[in-house]
Formats: sequence, structure tokens, C-alpha cells
Amino acid sequence: MTPVDGAQSEQDPWEAIQVAMIGKHSNRNLPVLTDLGPPRRAYNVLNELCIEIRWNYHSFLFSYCLNHMKPLAAFSSIATIFTGSFFLADNVQQPVVALAAPPGPQTDNSSKPNFVFIMSDDQDYEMDSLNYMPLLKKYIADEGTRFERHYATTAQCCPSRTSLWTGKTTHNTNVTDVRPPYGAWVKFVAQGFNENYFPIWFTNNGYNAYYTGKFQNGQSRSNYGKDDAHALMKGWTSVDVLLEPYTYNYNQPGMKRDKADFKLHNNYTTDLISAKGIDYINDAHKAGKPFFVGIAPIAPHVQTWSGNATPTPPERLPISAPRHSHMFPNITVPPTKNFNPNKTSGGGWVQKLPKMDLHDLATANLFYRRRLQALQAVDELVEAVVKRLDALELLDNTYVIYTTDNGYHIGQHRIPPGKGCAYETDVHIPFVVRGPGVDRGVSRTDVVTNHVDVAPTLLTLAGIPLAGHGFDGTPMPIGGAGEAAHVAHEHVGIEFWGEPAFEGAARDLDRSRFKNNTYKALRVMGNGEDAFNLGYIVWCDGDHELYDMTVDPYQMDNLLPASGSTTITIGGGVAVKKCDGGACVKPWSTLHPNGDVATLADAMRTEFDDYYDRLAKMKYDACHPYYNAAAEGPVPKPFNSSNDLFARWTESYLLDINY
Repeated sequence: MTPVDGAQSEQDPWEAIQVAMIGKHSNRNLPVLTDLGPPRRAYNVLNELCIEIRWNYHSFLFSYCLNHMKPLAAFSSIATIFTGSFFLADNVQQPVVALAAPPGPQTDNSSKPNFVFIMSDDQDYEMDSLNYMPLLKKYIADEGTRFERHYATTAQCCPSRTSLWTGKTTHNTNVTDVRPPYGAWVKFVAQGFNENYFPIWFTNNGYNAYYTGKFQNGQSRSNYGKDDAHALMKGWTSVDVLLEPYTYNYNQPGMKRDKADFKLHNNYTTDLISAKGIDYINDAHKAGKPFFVGIAPIAPHVQTWSGNATPTPPERLPISAPRHSHMFPNITVPPTKNFNPNKTSGGGWVQKLPKMDLHDLATANLFYRRRLQALQAVDELVEAVVKRLDALELLDNTYVIYTTDNGYHIGQHRIPPGKGCAYETDVHIPFVVRGPGVDRGVSRTDVVTNHVDVAPTLLTLAGIPLAGHGFDGTPMPIGGAGEAAHVAHEHVGIEFWGEPAFEGAARDLDRSRFKNNTYKALRVMGNGEDAFNLGYIVWCDGDHELYDMTVDPYQMDNLLPASGSTTITIGGGVAVKKCDGGACVKPWSTLHPNGDVATLADAMRTEFDDYYDRLAKMKYDACHPYYNAAAEGPVPKPFNSSNDLFARWTESYLLDINY
């Protein structure tokens, strides 16, 4: 983010754009890759980079490759190693990766910290939405820490929220969609998470836990709490949750508190959620126990349902409170390099999109303006929460966290308003925190974090043991406890199944072309003078995208041919397998259980060349709208493993997946 005139500056980005100004991007002044020498190995295996189960097993590989070789030539030299480093079978007994132990449980409840967790819906980072929230800056960012490299692992609300509350990647939750049968509340319950997720862990350890706002799609007036499949939310001390068909109705939200009757409100939704959140803070204070309060307004999500009818434009837009409807009258989408580009970009269906016309551009700018207007009430919610905590003398012992479920695109790569892609617009999201022991006014660009890290982070800060939860993430370096427990990683695995969400197409588009939006992607970010910075995407139809994000932050220049290359679409019945638990954070212990490889430099030793050359390559067998592990991979043989060990690996490959 840069000042409004687009010039390079060292100025704090929060101060660079005032709330009434138009934000504009400029190219970031980032280091470029260095050249160390020619490649050693065949190019073709590069194509399998990071699409095996070891989504999180790549940091050392990327580090060596990108720090020391030219982007394309370098990748060919280490390609064979990339492949194997991400394979892992389902249900295989994995080597235990030791994480730093968090503090033990505290017996004195009065010493435990409180938590207020505010989560918006569909809020972008890349289009500068945070710069238009001055109260968030004043009350949280200036008093706390911004995690500038925070990501959603799936660019849709239900899968992303499930990962946040469980600490597990989407391929391990199998909540992969925003509607049944592969997602939403009924899938969350069917997968057993209503019996084993965040609030239960907190209330079992001396906390009261409250929640208000949106939780999951599929919680409706007609089904919520009516049977076991649509059970009430468990673990919470009290819940006041939005229910369909009024979840996304800005001026007539419908809610249900615990076992009380459903109630329709004639209030602006964010103001209502704010008031209910403040009431829960008051209730928590009176109860005299440490507490967690979750507050989840729907802004800046579009309004998608009204009464008994699906709205049509202009109602299918974010709606602001009346007091904010006059704001930003001339604002436009930031004209970044990837906004409605003259040449096509991306892979899959994205590269086939037509250039936006004047009508499309007007729609895009309307969406952008409406989103910023809708966020103003959320900004006021933040202020109300902090002021109430301060008035109750709770602020100094309370972590106040602000984030969202996923990002959003508006015209980048010519894509109509919506989400569901692997590009930065959709997965790079805000995460800001203040609280006891949190550094003030700090912007952390040295760590990579994601929503799978949130649950272990909150438990660590509360002094609740992590053992037994099988988290796929690691505590974020927040406060002393978080810093001590954090395991550094330089990567985020991103995955998606099914169709993307189109919420603002100004003209009819052939939706059949968008059905194959199943993909795996990887973001890798390092630190230092020779830092690497990669975005990699593999589509289920065989298209590949690879970006050097240092010189191409807007993902316009694909370093790989997107399609039509037999070296990229490698045949064979190979499937992607998944990482699980600590193995998602630390990569090498699975392929090299003897411990003889700990870094990419180790893996580059010539003694391993044949091993990596022989590892099976990966591609999707089909484009499924759901997670189908059987269509995504074989089981690799670990280096120097015995036949007996390999047999045990293959026998454990029998899958029992609930779709």
C-alpha cells in the first residue's frame, strides 16, 4: 500500500491514505532473484512443484531454488526434489514433529486473559480496505500488531471459518463448500466439529464463551436446532446467531439466541451485531470468569437474500448504514496492473475472460464504493468494543483481534466481483491484534501466518495445552507465549473445490466455463536480502501458473505455460495426498525419516538424485466439485525405506472419506 499519489514511500501505510481519499497502488520496491548457475536436473518435474500432499513441505526447497538461480532455469534443477517433498499418504503414521510447549493451564482464572474476536465477511487486503477504517487503526493497529502476511487457506467462508475454528486445513476438515452436501452447517455437524472445536476447548478450561453474528451458511430459521443434523451450536455459554433467509439481509436481519424463538429485527445488521456483542461483554464481566466473545458482522458481504426472494441489482450489493451512504462518492477500484488488463492473464477459465467494458467498470466501482461504505459501521463497532472494555477496566487484560474469513476480487484479471480464486486478492487477508504483551504499532512482515494457526494461537495465549488436538498450524508469534511456541514456516497451502462465487457480473457470462475451479496453490515468502517470494497454482484441468511475486506482485507474468505442455500435464494415476498435524509445519521428516535431510541443501546432495527422479509425478485425474483424495494421488516410498515399511504405507492408503 502506498500514498495516494502512487509514489514510493517509507511512510506507514496506515497513514498513507486518509479515509476520504482514493487509494492507488504502485509497484513495490522488492528484491529480485539472484543468479548462481545453471540447472542440474530435468525441467519437467518442476511442474509437480507443491501440488502433492506436502503443501507445507516446501520452504527449504523454495529457499535454495529462488535465492540462487534464475526463475525458470533454477526450477528445472531442483524439480525432481519438489515432487517428493509434498507427498504423504492418508492415515500414515507420521513422525511426530515437536512444537514448542505452551504454558500449562492456569488455575487462577483471574489471571487468564480475555478475548474479543471480530471477524468481518469477505474483506480484502489488496484493495486497501484497511486504509478506510481509521478507528480500527486507532484502537487496534496503533495499539497492537498487524500481521501483513496472513492468509486464508480456502477463499470461501464456510471452509475458511471451519479451518479457523478447528485449526485444521480444509482437506482435513472436508468442509469444502458454502452449501450442502459438501459444506455449510450440516456438513460441519456431520464431520463431528460441533462436538470438538474452539468454544468447547475454552469452556472446558474455565472460560465463558459467547458468539453473535454469522457463523456458517445453512443455519436457517426452518432447520437450526430442529434435529441432530442441524443442531444448536455447542460449547458456547450463549449464542445469538444470524439465520437464513435473513443472514445477509442488511436492514432486516433474523436471529436466534440459544433456545429462544427466532426473532426478526428491523435494525441495520452491523449496528445490531455491535449492540449484541457489547451486551455479551457486559454479561461476561458480570459473570466474573475469563471470557471469549466472538463478533461476526456480515459486512462487506453482498446482500444475497431478502425475505423470500433473491434480490436483484441494485439490492445484490453491500448495503451501508444510512449515515454512511454519502461517503466516497467518486472512489474507484485501485487501478493496479492486474485490474482489467489489456492482455489476458492467469490460467484455467480466468485466461478466457473478455476485457471489461464501461458497464462492467461502472459495476466494479459501485461494488468497491458500497463495500467501503458498509465497512464504516464495522469500524465503529471496533471503537465501541474497545471503549466498552476500557470502561469496564478489562482492556489491559484482553486480546482484541480483527480479521476476516477470505478476501475478494473486483475486476482483477478481468474477474467480476466475487471470491474463490487463488490470487492474492482472494487469499491475502487482514489480521490485527492488540492485547497483553503484544507489541504496539508494529507491522510484522517477517512471519507467514494463516487461519489454520488461529486456534492454536488462541489456546496458547489462554494457557490451554495444545496436546491432543492434532492442529495443522502453529501458534502465531503474539506475546511471550506465542513467540515461544511459534514454529517458523514460510508457506501457505491454498486449496479449492467446485465453482467460484460470482456476485457482481454486469452481463451474462457462460457459467459452464467456470465449473472447473478446483485447484491447489502455494504461497511461499522468505526474508532477507535474497528473499524468495512465489505464487504457484495448479488447476484440475492441468493448467499451471507460477509467479515471482517480488517482481510481479500482481501475478500478471506466468513463468510457466498455462496449458498445452506435455511436460506440465504429466500422465499417470498420481494423486495428491495430504499433510496432517505438525508435519504440515515441518516438512522433511516424512520423506527422510532417518533424519538425514533437514534442508533443501541437504536434499540437493547427489546421493538423493535417483530417489527424487523416480518419485511419481502428480496431476488431477478429474475436476471434482468436492475433495476426493482417491482422485488426487499415490503413496510415495520414503528414501531408503524397507519393503516392509513401504507395504505398511500402501496398506494404510485405504481411505474412508465422508462426502
